[in-house]
Amino acid sequence: MKIQKLYLDMDGVLSDFGKRYKEMWKIEPNPQRERGEKRDNKWDEFVDGNNFETLDWFPGGKELLQYVLTLDIPIEILSSSGGRDHHEFVKKQKKVWLKKHYIDFPANIVPGRALKADYAKPDIILIDDTQDVIDDFNMAGGIGILHKDIQQTIRILQEVLDTEEEVLYNDKVDKTQ
Repeated sequence: MKIQKLYLDMDGVLSDFGKRYKEMWKIEPNPQRERGEKRDNKWDEFVDGNNFETLDWFPGGKELLQYVLTLDIPIEILSSSGGRDHHEFVKKQKKVWLKKHYIDFPANIVPGRALKADYAKPDIILIDDTQDVIDDFNMAGGIGILHKDIQQTIRILQEVLDTEEEVLYNDKVDKTQ
């Protein structure tokens, strides 16, 4: 099985949503990101202020991008807009961020992180920073890599790709014998 596609999340992988959120409100964003939790006015203010357009790079984000560009795998973005209420507005902001950073991969911005599992297939990888997204992606048959540290993510990605190469090689050897 050859890996057909690699999806990269934005917030917490390439862009630093958490840093901006903490700068604005002096609290961690994680409680605001819990599945099904009602959003407060902070979310509206964050979106209305076009903050997704101007986020900093996530630590290691540039390095991860440079690394995946060396791979012979099609790359796309798979990111959530945080829900249907502001979907089109956040989608536009995220695309502006990508353009500002010269990232021209196809951008799949979905109106809720649970929808990322719809992109899962056995030959598809997703790098994402949210545990339940990775769990759902894996359960749907994809290969999810939980991103917390650049070195660890690259090591796990390389292990997945090395395993893929080993399987392809063994299949060829078996068929020639």
